Amino acid sequence: MERLASFSNDPFDKPPCRGCSSYLTEPYVKCAECGPPPFLLCLQCFTRGFEYKKHQSDHTYEIMTSDFPVLDPNWTAQEEMALLEAVMDCGFGNWQDVANQMCTKSKEECEKHYMKHFINNPLFASTLLNLKQAEEAQHNENSHSFPP
Repeated sequence: MERLASFSNDPFDKPPCRGCSSYLTEPYVKCAECGPPPFLLCLQCFTRGFEYKKHQSDHTYEIMTSDFPVLDPNWTAQEEMALLEAVMDCGFGNWQDVANQMCTKSKEECEKHYMKHFINNPLFASTLLNLKQAEEAQHNENSHSFPP
């Protein structure tokens, strides 16, 4: 089963089904043979065998979903993305607003998860340190000292 980054919570931010033009909700189907652009169908059109131009109902397909854990077994990928989006929208530290936007987690769960996985995560800390060191090295290479 293929997994894909989810769309935002806004139903109008989702692409339409090529069969019925309704906005897609997960899970949905992506034709593995058609595209680009991707040929996406809702489950109802897929089960009816919808065909259009070169797309045939016997094409191979992928089921698209983000309903799986990434960093924590109690958080889906969709919730991870919603948390990051909510922190960007509401601002770091505004955990009640973040939780209100998320709708699926409490203020405490949002703060604890964000701090554990995105702030105090040694993997991210070392990555940020490496990026900073690379940036400093590049700056030093580009700096020229001239004799007095």
